[in-house]
Amino acid sequence: MEMTSEILREDPVPPKILAVIDIGTNSIRCLIGESFEDGRIEILEQLERALRLGRETFQRGGLSAQSMKAGIDILRRFQKVFIQYDVQFIRIVATASIREAANADIFIDRIKIATGLDVEIIDPSEEIHFAVTAVQDELGDELSMDGKNILLINVGGGSTLLAVLRNGAVVNSQSLNLGGVRMREVLANPDDLLENNVSILRHAIRETLTSAEAYFPFHETDYILAMGGEIGVAARQIGRKHAVGDLKDISTDEMNGFVDRCIQMDIPMLCRKFGIKFQTAEMAVPAFLTYQEIFKRTPSIHSFQVSSTSMRHGVMRVMAREVWGLENSNYQEEVLDSARSLSEKYHVDTVSASRTERLAVRIFNEMQAEHGLSVRHRLLLRVAAILQNAGRYVNNRSFHKHSFYLINNSEIFGLRHSETEMTAYVARYSYRSGPKVSHSNFMSLPRETRVAVSKLAAMLRIADALNHGTFPDPDTLRFERLGDELIIFLPPDDTFLLKTRSLQTQGRLFEDIFGIKVLFRT
Repeated sequence: MEMTSEILREDPVPPKILAVIDIGTNSIRCLIGESFEDGRIEILEQLERALRLGRETFQRGGLSAQSMKAGIDILRRFQKVFIQYDVQFIRIVATASIREAANADIFIDRIKIATGLDVEIIDPSEEIHFAVTAVQDELGDELSMDGKNILLINVGGGSTLLAVLRNGAVVNSQSLNLGGVRMREVLANPDDLLENNVSILRHAIRETLTSAEAYFPFHETDYILAMGGEIGVAARQIGRKHAVGDLKDISTDEMNGFVDRCIQMDIPMLCRKFGIKFQTAEMAVPAFLTYQEIFKRTPSIHSFQVSSTSMRHGVMRVMAREVWGLENSNYQEEVLDSARSLSEKYHVDTVSASRTERLAVRIFNEMQAEHGLSVRHRLLLRVAAILQNAGRYVNNRSFHKHSFYLINNSEIFGLRHSETEMTAYVARYSYRSGPKVSHSNFMSLPRETRVAVSKLAAMLRIADALNHGTFPDPDTLRFERLGDELIIFLPPDDTFLLKTRSLQTQGRLFEDIFGIKVLFRT
């Protein structure tokens, strides 16, 4: 009997319904979309409810009971919409207004009890990661401009996110405390004349950007790509359609003229003139002034593009990869590139650091059965190997402690602060004494984190010992386990004794942690 084409044809895999909620400084926004197996995402619904959480956080340091209740009510209304769309996966992220609130834990706990929803407070580096993911998804290969530097700017309510992309990947990133709501609440005085407020805002923005210039290369910018609700207002008023996607073109001269007109208007007039909501209008002038001051630091740029995408689109893209079991091949390299950029800032010997990194990865892979750590831990080990000598920039004496401070107080693209802190501890304990009970800050970390740090630091010490003298290709190393001994066979060379002596001091932590003594043999 002949089978029909209908019987032969496989049913397509149904899409997965995703929802992203962003608890921001001025509103709570939601994105609902269909994610398909082939990577496509189709947006089904966009929701927004005003809630001025940033005003309370930046003014009084915490959230009021009334605002918490209002936030919970908004999330409950969103849940009703989720039922209509049969949403299967939900991710809720919160940024500066929650991150900096003294009672953030209470708010998150109340949300969990009232709705069953989990809220994730994300760090600035994660915000940058999601923003970059959004524009990568929107523009794809168009971001690869033959090695040109694209400066991505996102001025939000609580902070300004900056990222430099080269060949489509992030090579530098930074977040600044320049947000529309933050500046208006902290700096602007409603009783002052408008021109006085503008003068104060300009001065604060200039100070912050001047400080940032010491470590962020504004002057190396070839193109500027802006994103965010406020710059979107400018794009709708004075922008022209760009040749690629939904981008809009604006010249810096046009932007300057637009800003000059806006600073003559109060908030109600901005609302009427541009047909925008009050919460957008009150952020507009601080945001426009921030863009304007950044443009002054990129004098070779005469026009820029505005993207209509948002951080929420980036969160949804990351979610889609996770639910379909896909990996972002570029993400790991972007994290490592960020670490390498930081290492160059502190004049680390990048060749030696790269060798230690490769050796550490080989040891990590060889010891998988013993340490039981994740692929994510391997990435943190690589970052620690790249940056462990950063402290020598301060002083060779106790450099490992200086490395901890520098790493822990830096932003590494794509890593949460807790992961950056963990990496800092790995670098700190890769030299001299290991973790001790008297190290109170370390002992206050969760037990699982302390154990992982100890394991990673122990492996990094063995990699350091191997990197003394002539560099052995990690692929040529042979490992042999004999009882409680791990023998690493090395190619014979004149520096074998140097490696062995280093191992005598560096290998003790490994033996204490794993109960295995490491030996080098030729």
